[in-house]
Amino acid sequence: MDGNSDVKALADALWVYFQPKVLEMMQAGVSFYRAQVVAEAGEGGRTITVQKPMDSTRLALPFVPSAQELKVGDQALVLVFGSPSNAIVLGDGVLGNL
Repeated sequence: MDGNSDVKALADALWVYFQPKVLEMMQAGVSFYRAQVVAEAGEGGRTITVQKPMDSTRLALPFVPSAQELKVGDQALVLVFGSPSNAIVLGDGVLGNL
């Protein structure tokens, strides 16, 4: 074997150990996605229900005041802190309205 093959074999072997740890650390990260509003907040509502494209899962999430006016069919920006259930609807995706 040449030096590059040896290093690659070592890296592949180590990745089996590191991959679960990297994925675990990434779960606590912040991410975002666009989703379609499938249920409005309504009067005194505390959540807006959204659905990701090509995903049948619907999530009822809290929202910032600027998202109160979102209607069914509108696109919304969803900010996620770690797990998918720990998210908030930010409105129509214009970050300037925060």
